[in-house]
Amino acid sequence: MNKRIFYFLYFLLLTIAVKAQPQNGYTTVSLGAPTGTTLEAMGAELDPHFFSQNLTRQDGARAEDWRYVVSRVKAMGLKKFRVMVLPQWFEPVNDNDDPFQTDWSRFTFESPEMQSLYKVLDLAREQKMDVCIVVWGCPVSVSVQDPRYAHVRTSFMADPEKKNVWITGPVDYDEWAENFSALVQHLINKRNYTCVNEITPMNEPDGGPLLTGPEYIKMAKVLDARFKKDGIRNKVRFNLSDNTDTRTFYLEECVNGLAKEADLFNSHTYIFGYETPNDSIFNWEKNNVAIAARAGKKHLVGEFGSNQTVGASRQRDIDRYERGVLMTRLVLNFFNAGASGVSYWSLIDQYYGRNADYQQMQQLGLWKYVKEAYKTDSTYDRIQQDYELRPQYYAYSLLTRFLKPGAKMFPIDLNDDFAIGTAFKGRDNKWVYVFANGSSGTKSLAVANSAAMGTFEVYRYERLQLPEGEQLITPDGTAAVNRGKLYLNINSNSVVLCRQK
Repeated sequence: MNKRIFYFLYFLLLTIAVKAQPQNGYTTVSLGAPTGTTLEAMGAELDPHFFSQNLTRQDGARAEDWRYVVSRVKAMGLKKFRVMVLPQWFEPVNDNDDPFQTDWSRFTFESPEMQSLYKVLDLAREQKMDVCIVVWGCPVSVSVQDPRYAHVRTSFMADPEKKNVWITGPVDYDEWAENFSALVQHLINKRNYTCVNEITPMNEPDGGPLLTGPEYIKMAKVLDARFKKDGIRNKVRFNLSDNTDTRTFYLEECVNGLAKEADLFNSHTYIFGYETPNDSIFNWEKNNVAIAARAGKKHLVGEFGSNQTVGASRQRDIDRYERGVLMTRLVLNFFNAGASGVSYWSLIDQYYGRNADYQQMQQLGLWKYVKEAYKTDSTYDRIQQDYELRPQYYAYSLLTRFLKPGAKMFPIDLNDDFAIGTAFKGRDNKWVYVFANGSSGTKSLAVANSAAMGTFEVYRYERLQLPEGEQLITPDGTAAVNRGKLYLNINSNSVVLCRQK
């Protein structure tokens, strides 16, 4: 063999062998194929109870405290709210006995509950956010603040045959459609809340169930027809199913029965925790995405949290630093599986009823309520101030600040059950890498991406580097691409976000 050919082949094989191994302690990782889905929005639930329920409890909350919500939403750069509405807020009694002839004079669109809703929508409109309105169902037990309707004790659409539940599906789909259509017409046409561009008819309808799959399909078809008749169907997307995590059959029923009526589908999940490997999370959402694709529609995760649940209002890990890593790991798995968006439950701790006891306060927020409200809790002495931020706020804020609508998503496989990465290519052709390392060891990575050169700002969510007060995480430094690779260390139980300058 010619010596030149010999040495050429020798060095070629040597180069290949070196590339296949970690270089200088760094493991080379590459971007996977794009998911085929662009990011719709990073969102959160903000149900409109601050003014109508919290302030009327007289437990220390003040109207000016709303500034915490406003300033933090702005700082986070949130792009979407999922917002609860109940039908009695604007129609405590039936307007008339004919659902096809609306008596607008009978609606209470200026009620205290609606005024509280308008505060949320004002903020969304100001920040150019999207809003998904979710009329949760028909409450069996009703309490409205307008004294003219003090006698109203149940929704006129609730199912009296359902016992030991607080909410039901509607007994009359035409009345339900009239009620929902009136709300959307008022919000968009009368008050110009064009930020309201999506609706979900009922929260978790499979729970109980509020409506069986066939009942839900029939209801959604009636709703779709009514919105078309009233000239508003083209103004809002129908985000359907809204099923809980273990009832995938409900999503399948909705996809099969509502392919024409749905614009997209969503599911909720609270079954994944610190011990859950990535493939379990990924495969759950990958299956959802595949089901929705049968109808040619996208799928998103409409609510998510951890599996450390205590009833509907608590999760035991809510104050843990590690929760920020877990929530990020969940989000990245959802995106790698093809989800088009996520919405965290929920933005803030708050009461959903002014007469509710402490056990009923929703405590799953990115920040807390007034300190005095927790006085019977074992955590009370550790709370330093009203509306105290939880560690997960800083982690989720990294995502909401830098992952923007329209970004293309590329999985980054770290070959680890508890560490994961995703690359996002924005509309501006700039790249963002996000890594969540829930493992016990440091990950030293060389990220290979020939399309991303230059310098990246590096942001770190780490236990000993959390900001204080209202300050958000700032760059820990910069990293320059070296010979087509970005070299990073992701410490155990941490999140790293790299943003191309």
